[in-house]
Amino acid sequence: MLMKQKLILALMATLMTLGATADTGKGRGLWACKTEKGNNIFVSWRMRATDQPLTTTYKLYADNQLIKTLTDCTNATLDATYANATFRVEVLDANGNIVDTQDGVRCDDNFFHHIKLDYPGDYTMKNGTVVTYTPNDCSAYDMDGDGEQEIIMKWEPSNAGSTCTATGPQIVDCYKLDGTRLWRLDFGPNVLAGCRFTFLCYDFDGDGKGELIGKTAQGSKDATGAYLHTGPAATADHTQSSINASGVITNGGKEWLTVFNGTTGQELATIDYWPLFSIHSNWDDRSGKTDGAAYGHRGNWFKGCVAFLDVDGKPTPCAVTVRGIYTYSYAAAYHWDGQQLSVVWKHASNKKGEGIYAQGAHSVTVGDLDGDGFDEIMVGAAALDHDGKLLWSTGLGHGDATHLSEFDPDNEGKEIFIITEEETAKYDAAMIDAKTGKILLGKPQTGGDTARGLAIDCDGTYAGAEFMEWGDANLMTCKGEAIAPWHVGTTKSSSINYAIYWDGDLLREYHDRSHIDKWNSTTKSWDRVCTLYSYGYGANSINSTKYNPNLQCDLYGDWREEAVYWAQNVEDFYLTIFTTTTESPYKLPWLRDDHTYDMAIVWQNCGYNQPPHLGYSPVEYHKALEEQAMSIKSVSTVVPATGYYDLQGRAVSSPKRPGLYIDRQTNKKVIF
Repeated sequence: MLMKQKLILALMATLMTLGATADTGKGRGLWACKTEKGNNIFVSWRMRATDQPLTTTYKLYADNQLIKTLTDCTNATLDATYANATFRVEVLDANGNIVDTQDGVRCDDNFFHHIKLDYPGDYTMKNGTVVTYTPNDCSAYDMDGDGEQEIIMKWEPSNAGSTCTATGPQIVDCYKLDGTRLWRLDFGPNVLAGCRFTFLCYDFDGDGKGELIGKTAQGSKDATGAYLHTGPAATADHTQSSINASGVITNGGKEWLTVFNGTTGQELATIDYWPLFSIHSNWDDRSGKTDGAAYGHRGNWFKGCVAFLDVDGKPTPCAVTVRGIYTYSYAAAYHWDGQQLSVVWKHASNKKGEGIYAQGAHSVTVGDLDGDGFDEIMVGAAALDHDGKLLWSTGLGHGDATHLSEFDPDNEGKEIFIITEEETAKYDAAMIDAKTGKILLGKPQTGGDTARGLAIDCDGTYAGAEFMEWGDANLMTCKGEAIAPWHVGTTKSSSINYAIYWDGDLLREYHDRSHIDKWNSTTKSWDRVCTLYSYGYGANSINSTKYNPNLQCDLYGDWREEAVYWAQNVEDFYLTIFTTTTESPYKLPWLRDDHTYDMAIVWQNCGYNQPPHLGYSPVEYHKALEEQAMSIKSVSTVVPATGYYDLQGRAVSSPKRPGLYIDRQTNKKVIF
């Protein structure tokens, strides 16, 4: 019980705010829309990590009339007569004082919300090839400081692919939820577009507004349409090409790192990128492998993340870049203080068997792995400490997917679930202690590339999360025990990609190929919950066989996540945000109030996309709340003969939802 109570305290103590979100009227994410069937109105809002779980009250108003007073959830279903109402939510503390409010919210017509996009136009390559664009990876952040998250989206050129030959320019747009485009960045012909391009959106300087940091080169333009012009860009020849005779962007052209203003898209500072491609003539020194100027695949993966590192003794958001995967691996951390973009540290692993050499994944994951108050960067099968030095390495080598959360409640701290690709790896998949790198569980090697793997707490029958991976037919417990085949029911064409909080219980649903499926622990099969591509203009997934959404994030409403997909209607492109309209009897803080999840939204667009995970288990969180409620509840000396107390100490004649209650006659716990 003590450990669980510490979990609550730790969660509240590690409150993460998004710029000015906590101080503005839209910090509650109030949202109203028609339900999936369209016959009711669903309204939801955020609990924040500053709210007291057992004593905070939420009052919902429609046209200034109080219609709901709630303490144990942050959503409500109303009848259709409220379709034209204007909603307000008030947040009250234990003494009845209003501590926060948001108003002025009208009802959306559907449970999906369209953002019409501004197509950038086709692009013609020097050889005459016409390049078209489709919407691709997104991020979300409060870029202008008004308390509402914006969507930052990159356009994917049609010639972006598996090789490192030149592509159409990488275009990045920023949209408000009402469809207003704040700005557009054109990274020019000398920056490789596609999954190797990563952009980082966060409030780096603490001014309450976001910035974007990304890799640039000569030919890159900011949102004003001007070529970059600060630092090394001031004297650059922007007509110079970095594309060599093989068509690869590796001829020693300029490589920079630029920070852009999140409200206007203007260039704020540019410095040299480290390391340059030319640091090696061959980026893959494995036997028989060649990766030089004629190929460029290994050395042109530009991964990145945001991590809270030690800057003048304080945890400070920094941009971290990672170059190299299969052998040579480099990382660098940068701090933007509002005036200067400066290097915090550099890490080089350029010798076999040392550091993070050959341990890289096609993604990065961030969190406070060792509990020291600063973030560590997990590049794959190895992790860097917050000072850029090696924290640990498993030696399992390259793999495509990494997941970080509280997967095993019996193991103190967080765990990491990874899959591997090298035939020399001992395991297909492994569960790793995040602090020490110790392998807690390994699934024996079955012959090479385990292309997909996912950790998901989908079965409440077993403690902790479950996992599945392509090397084994079964859904597994966190201890490696087989539950049942996972490739069953509605997921016969699944590819193991994402997990989402959607239906209202504390377990996670499976999210893949624009549909959502729930594990049925009784039938040991998946049941379809929602087929997103059946609504609106459809829901197109991205990144080929990854079948990713453009973004998955807790954008607005209560603690459930939104799924963002792109769609096309005739010649118009859209981002469509799907939100659940299923009532939930539970409440959790806004998911971005959890630091691990907050960082995951930043790196979600990096490389081979992975789903965002919380740094704690919602199931264990609510168990801790139940224990806390029982420890502080006072019971009258006169006990009624029948009935129960709920977790807020209120008398109820009969439980209306599953959970833990206290029998008013025996004063003992009862589970319904």
